[in-house]
Amino acid sequence: MAIQLQYSGTSATEALPVALPLSKSIALRVLTLNALSRRLTGREAEIPALPDAEDVAGMLRAMRLYGSHGVASGRHTVHIGEGGAPLRFFLPLTASTPGIDMTVSAGLALSRRPLAPLLAALRDAGADLRPLRRPGRPPLRILGRSLSPGEIVMDPGVSSQFVSALMMASPLWQHGLSLDFGGRTPVSAPYIGMTASLMEQYGARIERTDSHIRVAAGHITPPPRIEIETDWSAASYFYQLALLLPDTPMPIGRLTPPGESLQGDARCAEIFRSVGVATVIHPDGSATLLCDGAHLRRVIESGTPLQLDMNATPDLVPALAVGFCLAGIPFRFTGVAHLRHKETDRMSAPATELVRLGYRLRLEADAMSWEGERCAAEERPLIRTWSDHRMAMAFAPAAVRYPGLRIEHPKVTGKSFPRYWEMLSRLGFTITPA
Repeated sequence: MAIQLQYSGTSATEALPVALPLSKSIALRVLTLNALSRRLTGREAEIPALPDAEDVAGMLRAMRLYGSHGVASGRHTVHIGEGGAPLRFFLPLTASTPGIDMTVSAGLALSRRPLAPLLAALRDAGADLRPLRRPGRPPLRILGRSLSPGEIVMDPGVSSQFVSALMMASPLWQHGLSLDFGGRTPVSAPYIGMTASLMEQYGARIERTDSHIRVAAGHITPPPRIEIETDWSAASYFYQLALLLPDTPMPIGRLTPPGESLQGDARCAEIFRSVGVATVIHPDGSATLLCDGAHLRRVIESGTPLQLDMNATPDLVPALAVGFCLAGIPFRFTGVAHLRHKETDRMSAPATELVRLGYRLRLEADAMSWEGERCAAEERPLIRTWSDHRMAMAFAPAAVRYPGLRIEHPKVTGKSFPRYWEMLSRLGFTITPA
């Protein structure tokens, strides 16, 4: 299935504000910490609202089973879907709970993504994890145990989720967590900071440096209530659209101010500001994005590539790469090697699809750049989404430059932003079957 997009535009007074989804990154951590808290204290935080996202639905299935699972109630199975974070957060929690006998399966695409470093760390901690088909891949049978590891050494250079997963399970361990990064730099470090901040809201005792993390055993006291922020990763696609529509106001219904957000991807406001997109937060919490066309022209005319280290905020790369190419802004992104381990290879996939629009990226081991090189665009481009929600959302705004642009498998946006296409229609896009 594919859709076709046409952009006709709306006036500032006609455009309905974009309703951003809530942050699934925060929601998945809060759900994990609530499950941990129920085990240790019998209490949990109230969550007024959760994102309507497939990853959250998969985590809720798993956590409902975990929460109702008795020590002697037999063997259970849960299918967690395609969410990397739900799988990675759920495994250590289950492995650290004595009496559980749980088989966890996942979608085919998720079964291909890296998991071995997390499994190795858990086995070093004494966990009983049994692959049922291939080593290091789901489905996995987990026999919960009381864990009491010494210091764990793990390379944090593949996924920050491995670190967060161990952190959130470790209050169940007899001596807590002592995790050493072996001299390596974590990728997506703001997500580790998000985990630490949320755990501290739950009363956890954490010591954290650039190379080491310690979490004390047992110290968990849930707050009465936790509200989930709006998702800055989702906001990046509307910043991208504002960039491609200079001097056109982009209304956002609610946006957590960057200085108050737990999310590293709030950095997108700063990045887009450097190329002319301003963010105005109104007293009621709504926002307006507006690209200053004169500022943007000066950036383009300078011809100087924008140099950005994206190690900490990799989820912004698809929107930035597509948006900068279409706006005519040369760039060089470094710290992006770990993008190859996402839902798809987020280095080669955007580069492949941008060729369809007439842009040639340059890929290196740990860098992605565009120096202005063009090629012939396809007459009626069909963008493959590579089973990746961020590919669909990053390329859809290109329809303002390529009328009739087609997007394959649009339902992939359900992973994080089920209402994405509805939000585009609010802004003047007509979406029809292709």
